[in-house]
Amino acid sequence: MGITRSAMKLYFTGQLGGIIQYEVRGQLRSRTRPEHVSNPRTPAQQDHRTRFSLASSFVRSLGHVYKTGYARYNTSLSQRANIVKQVYDNALTPDATIDPLRVLVARGPLARPLDLRASLSDHSLHLSWRRPDSRNLTLSVTIYNYTQALAVTHLDLATSRTSSARIPVPDGWLSDPLYLYAFWRNSPSPPPKPPTPASSQHPPTPTQPPFPTKQPPPPQTHQPPPSPPPSKPGKTA
Repeated sequence: MGITRSAMKLYFTGQLGGIIQYEVRGQLRSRTRPEHVSNPRTPAQQDHRTRFSLASSFVRSLGHVYKTGYARYNTSLSQRANIVKQVYDNALTPDATIDPLRVLVARGPLARPLDLRASLSDHSLHLSWRRPDSRNLTLSVTIYNYTQALAVTHLDLATSRTSSARIPVPDGWLSDPLYLYAFWRNSPSPPPKPPTPASSQHPPTPTQPPFPTKQPPPPQTHQPPPSPPPSKPGKTA
């Protein structure tokens, strides 16, 4: 690998003949294309590829529950990379199978349901648990069918104000081994209400008229004219 510093350099990224040029943090770098790419396929390398493929396939069969379960865990990696690493490091058995009991579909600031109990009847899964102290939690539940490699997830199954729930089981699952994953998470805050358009807002009804109104004149009453003063008596001789 080299850094291209020539003033007459030809700017391009990609392959040109036997030269591969690329940019890293604003620096143009170049390297030669190898003539032969070795793939030793050693037993250790083959074992690693097989185990990684198993972990990745299992995570794919879980669906997208890990996007919620690993949303706030080790943000330096993606949610998928975190759960694949967890399955690869902890859930793979020596005979190249997955142990579902060692899989963690959620990690981070989450809570595990206490005294969780489950029973199957009438094509439904009945769940009960002890109410947590917090009242602002939401229960997320995933049912995993190990035989069919399929999962059903209910992210907002119930709130922490309840103590039981019922989940319908898909047809053909009752005879298969099922695994249950459950965790509490903070209830998502409701989206803010959109502002009301100004055109649809109605001005409040004024309690007084906005303009002065002309007051009617007061009623006139008829009064008789005043009587003349009495005349003074004249002098006599």
